[in-house]
Amino acid sequence: MRVLFSAPPSTGHLLPALPTLQALRAAGHDVLVAAYGADAGRYLGLGLSVTDISDGTTLAEMYEKHAPGRRTGNPGLTARQIFAAPARANAALSRNSVAPLLKLVHDWSPELLIHDPFQGAIPLVSAITKVPVIEHQSGMVSGRVLTEMIAHHLQDLYRENGVPGPPPSVSIEVAPPSLIHHDENSLHVKYVSQHGSALVPPHLLARGTRARIVITFGTVMHAATQAQRLAGLMSVLAKCDADFLLPMAVDIDDAAITSIPDNVTTLPFVPISELLRNCDAIVHHGGSGTLLSAVASGVPQLIIPHAGDQFFNSELAHRIGFGLSLPAIDQIDSDVIKRLLNDDHLHAVAAEVQAENAAQPSPAELISRLLATMEIFSAAE
Repeated sequence: MRVLFSAPPSTGHLLPALPTLQALRAAGHDVLVAAYGADAGRYLGLGLSVTDISDGTTLAEMYEKHAPGRRTGNPGLTARQIFAAPARANAALSRNSVAPLLKLVHDWSPELLIHDPFQGAIPLVSAITKVPVIEHQSGMVSGRVLTEMIAHHLQDLYRENGVPGPPPSVSIEVAPPSLIHHDENSLHVKYVSQHGSALVPPHLLARGTRARIVITFGTVMHAATQAQRLAGLMSVLAKCDADFLLPMAVDIDDAAITSIPDNVTTLPFVPISELLRNCDAIVHHGGSGTLLSAVASGVPQLIIPHAGDQFFNSELAHRIGFGLSLPAIDQIDSDVIKRLLNDDHLHAVAAEVQAENAAQPSPAELISRLLATMEIFSAAE
């Protein structure tokens, strides 16, 4: 079977689907990735064949044109409110990829289309060509809502092509069932933290002599903002009886950081899953990939959200009980760190959610279920 996949050029949208795509390859299927957004290099780290369908327009340009303003987000927003600006910007970018995707489907003849919900052209192409389509989710906020919203922005193209809207599709969910809204057409898969090749320092492959905590603010936040966040935190970390790991901190503008305490280690890129394997907790921004990597590792989380769905994710972690949430980094003190390390309830719930994730089908097991489900959908048509 030939499978065509497309998602925005963002780590948070590409990596969650990688275990599924690799499992398809391992099962003998052909997988091709359609790159767009003028950043084909982002896709090469997947280790899959990539074709570039971009017209040179970037997502940042579309945000500036269709959804200008600071996108920091707020607590308590619904999925539609969270996705309002992303839907406008991604619909505009997706619009530019419809024609090249139709040509690609004609030339390469895929038998299955898989897309991240932010890539809104794939459902339209599926409706036009009748090639079955699957949504591959990347987090806890329902991508079904986003697909519907983007389709609304592209309704003129649906009308022009004589199709009423996005066709029925299966949704692959990477988050444990307790963290998401139930969808009867969903297939659950174990979250596997994916990454490209990287050197892991040997001393991180074993437990330390005292508690270790990872601090990361993801791959999207600007370096200057990360540096500002970290600068005010150093004096607090120096007073804690724990060691702290800052992956990718060497890429941060150190001008904002006057000194780094002895118990803080800056690192080049190290896969978060490798760090968490021998760590006791994590402090992060609330990105879906980081949160789910921590869930898979069973460690308590302290989340300081910054933008987008991070507020939703932090509220979810706090409500279920495997994480703490603070509105600002300057509210972190030694007592919060002690609670993160020693709160029995946090550790117990983190272990429960980790076990729930581990109980889901592996990516390899997902493939047979996926093919069976696609046969049911095809028969229904």
